[in-house]
Amino acid sequence: MSTKLHVLIPDGNSTWALTVLNCLTHNSDYDFFVLSNKKRTPTKFSKHTSYYKYYKRTSDSDWLDIISKEVVAHNISIIIPIAEDEIRFFINNSDRLPNSVKVIPLPEINSFETAINKHKLSGFLKQQNLPHPKYKYFSSLESFSNEEFALQFPVLIKPLDEKGGDGIVKFKAKKNLDAYLKKHSDFNELFIQEYIEGYDIDCSVLCLHGEILTHTIQKGNLKGHNLFAPQLGFEFLKNDKVLDVVKQLMQALNWSGVAHIDLRYDTKSDDYKIIEINARFWGSVEGSQFAGVNFPNLAIQLAINNVIENTPYNEVEYMRLKGVLKSIKRKPSFLFKKNYLLNNSETKSFLKDPIPTCYRFMEWLGRRF
Repeated sequence: MSTKLHVLIPDGNSTWALTVLNCLTHNSDYDFFVLSNKKRTPTKFSKHTSYYKYYKRTSDSDWLDIISKEVVAHNISIIIPIAEDEIRFFINNSDRLPNSVKVIPLPEINSFETAINKHKLSGFLKQQNLPHPKYKYFSSLESFSNEEFALQFPVLIKPLDEKGGDGIVKFKAKKNLDAYLKKHSDFNELFIQEYIEGYDIDCSVLCLHGEILTHTIQKGNLKGHNLFAPQLGFEFLKNDKVLDVVKQLMQALNWSGVAHIDLRYDTKSDDYKIIEINARFWGSVEGSQFAGVNFPNLAIQLAINNVIENTPYNEVEYMRLKGVLKSIKRKPSFLFKKNYLLNNSETKSFLKDPIPTCYRFMEWLGRRF
């Protein structure tokens, strides 16, 4: 009989499931069981997945029954939800699971809902006197027309229901914003934020009751597919000012679990402003693992042992696989930087288990053509 810990990933269909799985494979004491509301996902084709089961997701009560049955049938010891929808489900339902299983630390529901909503978060930051961009929220085009605008340009329109920088539009002047809204007048909510001149910097954390137990800080050096998309390459660095701001934020939210906080350095005010909280695992979590902090593994260890040591991290560069492909396309000789590719990028994870990423690429081709 296997003495390995049986780990359940309940949302194997999530965008970040494969990268979390890759992090967890660095611990040989785990066996992985994956549930999904899609019949085929990259995690299904990973050589590390011991069990994969498709279920059509219906009601929360039905899903709770399914999870509970899978926990008993496969002797599951720990559940690690990846994305927001599943995290919300387990925040609300963890106490109804079999006593034999644990769930990684999660925030309280009010803190979670505040964190994932740009409007709620901005109001919370203002209330807590934490640094953030000035903003305005309008419930309709009529309210936009009638209320005083009172923001300095340039500004950003940010959809409240989009992720990864999608849908963000920058405007240099009021006339440009007005012209845009005349063409796009069918919105239900409008969230507008002042654009901060400076640069992006991110902080990833694992917390318990508002205390940061471990963290990494990263600054991008290779842009994604647009100005606001996640960076494809970055350097890990130490920055006490960033950490101090994030400590205040996590304490104010009494946060438990993982989070990835987007900040921006403001060149005018010489401070770091909180932009957004990703209240889930994030796309560059393998980079943190490479730097020395394996967040998925530490979250599991925290759930089991109720304590972890503060793990230091190294100041290193790291590149996503998309960044590698972008760099090769831009400069073909980058392909011959073998040492960098194998030691400072996702290339090694891909070579160890290539089929999931190949499947993801085939899915992408199917959507394009």
